[in-house]
Amino acid sequence: MKENRFIQTREEAWNSYKTALEAFESSSARQTGQSVEEFVNLYRSVSHDLTVARTRHYGANLIERLNELVVRGHNVIYFSRAGWLEKIYRFYAHTFPREVRKHKKWVFTSLVFFVLPWLAVSYCIAKSDSFIYSIFPEQSVEQYEDMYNPDLRSPNQRFDASQQFAMFGIYIFNNTSIGLLVFVSGIGFGLLTIFVLLSNSVYIGAIFAHLTLIGYGSTLYPFVIGHGAFELTAVVIAGAAGLRLAVAVYFPGQLGRQTALRQGIRETMTLVAGFFTMFLIAAFIEAFWSPWPFPPSIIKYLVGCVLWILVLAYFFFAGRNEISRFAS
Repeated sequence: MKENRFIQTREEAWNSYKTALEAFESSSARQTGQSVEEFVNLYRSVSHDLTVARTRHYGANLIERLNELVVRGHNVIYFSRAGWLEKIYRFYAHTFPREVRKHKKWVFTSLVFFVLPWLAVSYCIAKSDSFIYSIFPEQSVEQYEDMYNPDLRSPNQRFDASQQFAMFGIYIFNNTSIGLLVFVSGIGFGLLTIFVLLSNSVYIGAIFAHLTLIGYGSTLYPFVIGHGAFELTAVVIAGAAGLRLAVAVYFPGQLGRQTALRQGIRETMTLVAGFFTMFLIAAFIEAFWSPWPFPPSIIKYLVGCVLWILVLAYFFFAGRNEISRFAS
């Protein structure tokens, strides 16, 4: 059977399944036994269609569409039976990284808005020593210099546990505030999300470039490389969530605006929960590991590189085997 004929034959069943799926996803009440049984039968039917589409090497768009429906259906069935520990595990092991890959277009767009200004301002500062003062007042620049001046760092610096916990709380507040601001700004046609990404990129890039040029990189980079893997990645994901929300609000397409908004919120809430967790991890590392003076810089670089590799590998590979196992 040709692909077009296959789609025409099965389209009505897929639409029925999708309607039931959205009802299960949005309902907080438990469904009746009969409705659950009907949904499971529809799920099995669509799973079979996906297997047929793959076996016959139909188009990638059709396979991706069916695959998404099957995975969402599996999550509904599994989560209704799983305990809370299993739900947490599956969220972080499968759902979150899969949603990030699903929204790779917006992740890449957010990454561009975050990286390009960083590179541009770094180039400008490299060309002009005074350019930093067009971004920060002189007093703020001096504060950053004092913070990362190697001559002011004591190798025998002692840690106050209460101070570390206080900084942990401050880092959580600062990080999550930025992330939520980037996300919520999506309702402003996406322009506010872009502005927040650009401004944070300029500020961070300017400080990094300036401190590197004056020879303070040996203090700066061992401090930031550990928590940067989680913090910077979370900012990019927050930007992607904000852009996705903006599209749902202002470009609903064939869906009604309210329907598109509900779907956008449902999808982006997964990203919000994920990047919020990453900010918590980043804050913990920044408070309890990054300022620790005892490990030599090479150890901090090695730990930081391992964390970057793990974070990137997580988003590229986590959850892929689950899709293959339940969609075949």
